[in-house]
Amino acid sequence: MPSVEDREAAGEVREFSTRDIDQARAQVSSAYYPLALRPSGSSARFSLRMRTVVLGPLVLGELTYTSDVTKDCGELDTAYHVNVPICGEVRTSCGDQQVVATPRTAAVFNPTGHTLLDRWAAGTTQLCLKIDRRAVNQELTDRLERPIHVPACFDLAMDLESPSGRTWLHALQLLASELDAPGGLVTQPLLAQEVQRLIVGGLLWGQRHSYSEALREGTAALRPRTVKISMELIEQHPERPWTVRELANASGVGIRALEDGFRRYVGESPTAHLRRVRLDRVRAELSAARPGTTVSEVAYRWGFTHLGRFAGAYAEAFGEPPSATLRYGSPRPARRRRHSGDHLATTASSAGKTATSATTLVP
Repeated sequence: MPSVEDREAAGEVREFSTRDIDQARAQVSSAYYPLALRPSGSSARFSLRMRTVVLGPLVLGELTYTSDVTKDCGELDTAYHVNVPICGEVRTSCGDQQVVATPRTAAVFNPTGHTLLDRWAAGTTQLCLKIDRRAVNQELTDRLERPIHVPACFDLAMDLESPSGRTWLHALQLLASELDAPGGLVTQPLLAQEVQRLIVGGLLWGQRHSYSEALREGTAALRPRTVKISMELIEQHPERPWTVRELANASGVGIRALEDGFRRYVGESPTAHLRRVRLDRVRAELSAARPGTTVSEVAYRWGFTHLGRFAGAYAEAFGEPPSATLRYGSPRPARRRRHSGDHLATTASSAGKTATSATTLVP
């Protein structure tokens, strides 16, 4: 029988509820960190409802207490943590920072500094995200292109109504959807990696921390050769579940430098370019398909694992659903949206031009 850790690593949603304080303390400590938990007032009103799911270095839970509680976590040490109230409020502190977390303001806790949830108000439901400290360090190392010897220290209060806060919250909600409909993202490795990176990378870009200014410093322009290496790899094997980190390593540059190069010379991210190449391959195969061919088998062959998202992206790119291409072939020109990177062969002559932006899609 697989262990609890094995089941959680596979993305199983775990649900738990209890009216017993000791059981609640044990379950929350097991999912997150050792902590002291005590209700305010009569313990007769106490209960906990908790659902959790694991995505690699991320643990996301939805927790509700029916009475006011205090949670003392000490120093988290091994992880960063973000609490996002869905309703209600939580008075919190980390080190010398304090904030009242609400649906408009999340709380971002650092590995160092005493973490205290002084008053989790009765009926408050929070999304509680644990992020392994190593994942944050690795993402920061990749983007700064140098080792990190001192962990990032985030501001405690996160404005969820700012543009960056809203974007980050949308990424978190993708993972939170697993709690209601398990078996989606976490069973698709490529999608799971992208969601994980959106959450960790989005936190680093969207929430102020001790390395924010270093992240925003300009990166020296890439030579087109480094971009072309990545593009050639994608063209040769678009069906492979490439990550930006793999492409950057193969090109001999860091993630941030490669992404900057793609924005300048291609006009879209490496991920968006990978999807575009895959869509072109699918369209070509559907146009020349033999009887008995199905859209799903072609889509899977070229690396698309979520048929609903694939169909939407295909229709947006070509102005018709993939089933129409399969049925009628492709005598008509595709109504593809223009991308600034459609002619990379002219990169050298256009290196000084500013590329237009393109929508980034997850393959």
